[in-house]
Amino acid sequence: MSLNIKNTFKGYITIKGDDYTLKHNPAEFYRIVPYTTKLETNDIEKIDFRSFDGIIGHCYRTMIKKELPDDLPETSYSLALKKRITATVLEKVKMEPELSDRFMTMIDSMFFNGDELAKYSPESQAYLFWKQSNPGLENIADFIYEVFVSGKVAAEWKSDSGFTEDIFQKLMNISLPRLKDIRQKKEKTDFTVTGYRIQNPSIITLFEQDFNFLYTHDKQGFLKESDKLFKFYYFLYVVQMGFSLNNFFTDNGQLKPLYFTLESETVSENRKTVKQGWRLTEPKIANLMSHSVAVDILNKLELNEGHGYNYVEMGQLYDGFTLDGKMDIVEDMQELIDIYRKAVAPETKSWDDFESELERINRTTRYNPFEKRVIEFFQRIEFQFEHSSRKSKRKAFSNWFIFFCKQNFLKNRGRNGYILNLSQEMLIFLTRMCIGTRAKIRLNELMSAFQERGLYFDEATKKAMIDIYEKINVIEKKSDSGDAQYIRQIL
Repeated sequence: MSLNIKNTFKGYITIKGDDYTLKHNPAEFYRIVPYTTKLETNDIEKIDFRSFDGIIGHCYRTMIKKELPDDLPETSYSLALKKRITATVLEKVKMEPELSDRFMTMIDSMFFNGDELAKYSPESQAYLFWKQSNPGLENIADFIYEVFVSGKVAAEWKSDSGFTEDIFQKLMNISLPRLKDIRQKKEKTDFTVTGYRIQNPSIITLFEQDFNFLYTHDKQGFLKESDKLFKFYYFLYVVQMGFSLNNFFTDNGQLKPLYFTLESETVSENRKTVKQGWRLTEPKIANLMSHSVAVDILNKLELNEGHGYNYVEMGQLYDGFTLDGKMDIVEDMQELIDIYRKAVAPETKSWDDFESELERINRTTRYNPFEKRVIEFFQRIEFQFEHSSRKSKRKAFSNWFIFFCKQNFLKNRGRNGYILNLSQEMLIFLTRMCIGTRAKIRLNELMSAFQERGLYFDEATKKAMIDIYEKINVIEKKSDSGDAQYIRQIL
């Protein structure tokens, strides 16, 4: 094994004499997703994927560099927080004993949903916590923060300008427990980096645009609906990343059209949402672990003085090499593949069974020798996962995202399986984002704004959308022509 390849496999391969053993460890150098292979199929993730309060609270605390007090227990956090706040309120308010119960009943109805603290002010966001804490959920929250909370977003989110504060909110805010300064994590060295590599910059730009609109024009609406904003863009980003990665060197950065239906619709088998929705998407999510391993290892090759390239960028680097440089990197790729074959073996099949796939790759004329070996490397990772006991690890890895989708953007349609789905609440929210600062928008312009965000609808779904818009009285008809229909901004 050359020094270059030995360095490339650092963190993955253990060498004992002439034998190599490899573990498909979580990426540390070129990180694209936050998932692990440890996932319990219980209600922990489902509850917090529906609520998203834990995600929002974690992101907000990370942004302001604060942590929750140590003496608030994770297992009964909401109840402990409520008791702490209400006790402090009672200490600060002087009143007749007979009025105390009535006053606290009013506080309870205004600022709590059961035992949960409501998002009533910017400060309250810092106290949102998991329904059931889990390290994997914290990984996802870190990912969402690093990908979406840019300096521009943080500057807006930290600002409390424009929020009104009445006497009761002021009382609640001064009764919140004191937060701690965040403990700085020790930075690792060598090939380890702390951040995630952005794969779809255009989606981040859209997120910033919609964040700015909601936070600037509807402060209270942001507090109530920030979960929808983060849920949608987390969904959109990971889904489109799956398509980009599977396009390898031919990805053009365009969002893949995906068809959605509304929750209230009946769906037949010949609908576009069946053929061009989740059925297209799920395979691109299922192999995320293989891509995560592949791009992390490949980014340790000595492609350039800098580091951090997706497949398209690797191809562009290769194109800029001299002929000798191209030959060297192709040789390195071949050595990398040979070492991988020696270190990892399928269990229910052998590497000889991979030959037909290798022939298909080599017959392809659209790829150069370097690109063919990159694709071969990825396909070998996929092949050994598919034909070994490690298959369950790959499934658990992707299930972190699939479980989220099932709670928010999928509906089981019987024999048609899971279909991409929008609830009426999410439709109305996204309609507001698409209309933006305009008072109203033509229906065809609204559909274009949805498409900019990767959302497509067939004619049956468009009709169902119009029915909803009519029901909530936000549609104007200048004539019977569809193009002359306007949708007013939803207040």
